[in-house]
Amino acid sequence: MVTVIDLFAGCGGLSLGAARAGLPPKLAVELDDHAAAAHSQNFPKCKTAKLDLSKVDAGALSSLYEGRPDLVIGGPPCQGFSYIGKRNQSDPRNDLLDRFFQIVADLKPRAFLMENVPGLLDKSSIHLLERALCRVSPKYTILTPTVLDAASFGAATRRKRVLVIGFDPSDVDFISLDAIIERQRAPTNVRQALAGLPEPGLADVAKIRQIDEPYVKFVNRKLPNVGDSGKLSALCDGLVSGFAATKHSEEVQRRFSETAQGRTEKTSRFFRLNPNEPARTLRAGTGADRGSFQSARPIHFESPRVISVREAARIQGFPDWFGFHHTKWHSHRMIGNSVNPLFAEAVLKAIANSLGVSKNESECHDLYFLDAATN
Repeated sequence: MVTVIDLFAGCGGLSLGAARAGLPPKLAVELDDHAAAAHSQNFPKCKTAKLDLSKVDAGALSSLYEGRPDLVIGGPPCQGFSYIGKRNQSDPRNDLLDRFFQIVADLKPRAFLMENVPGLLDKSSIHLLERALCRVSPKYTILTPTVLDAASFGAATRRKRVLVIGFDPSDVDFISLDAIIERQRAPTNVRQALAGLPEPGLADVAKIRQIDEPYVKFVNRKLPNVGDSGKLSALCDGLVSGFAATKHSEEVQRRFSETAQGRTEKTSRFFRLNPNEPARTLRAGTGADRGSFQSARPIHFESPRVISVREAARIQGFPDWFGFHHTKWHSHRMIGNSVNPLFAEAVLKAIANSLGVSKNESECHDLYFLDAATN
């Protein structure tokens, strides 16, 4: 069994993709209380450590697992590079990019994967990445940082991310970007992603109907080697969380109803989903330290309301058994901050092959993608 460490793990989008690829994480590190709790709940066989990586050295992490890590993955906070933020180059969170690669240098894994926002490659930011990469030993082969879109890997949302992949060529078969790009498939549209979900209501838990939509069956696959949080058992009975409704006034509902699919509502500036296309990137909003601002949620393509937590999770590629938080605000923030699990799985399957993980271990479920590519 390989040893995978997920840094800045959030609620577990990257961990989920890794587990699907036959690389279940043994250690996940996350500072946020609620995200760490969600990760621990969804990956009970993974040790989730609530630690501040700006203050913890690699020695402290090494005490939490055994042997040399096979793979270190993670997505350091990206607000200082994001196109939707202030793009403040002096944002102290930018230092965590440097910290990620310092930990990689100290842990000496066989391979590593860092994901971040495309703005990291801009002229104003690229020097920060170059400086951070200088911390990694020259023995590593580092692939050219590349921007890829989750929608190009069968996801139901457009979400561009930059990938930085490195590996020790003395211990790992060559990892190529071509092997990742070969896994690109047609995107999923919103209607396919939300199939079978009921309207939100007063209760957070609702009963969903089992349907034969390939995307839904694909995201709801069982997950080996991570344990059962109890949500999976509930899903077998059709019980799923994340359906607490958001209250809207009659005036707001009227404005939402009058907004065409694929258009922006003029007063709220909320975007209405187009059922025949992937969704726009779901945003996270800000944490308590930045004012607790909630990012605008998209309007459902049929109902005059914003989408529910479970609908956001489906769009982002999380299975119906995946739990978040009992409040909508924290749940939407986790989803908006997460790596798309389907995208992560496709990327990490290519890496898993180079690490020597067999196809049986990495669960080959490509039938959905083959179907999607012909639709």
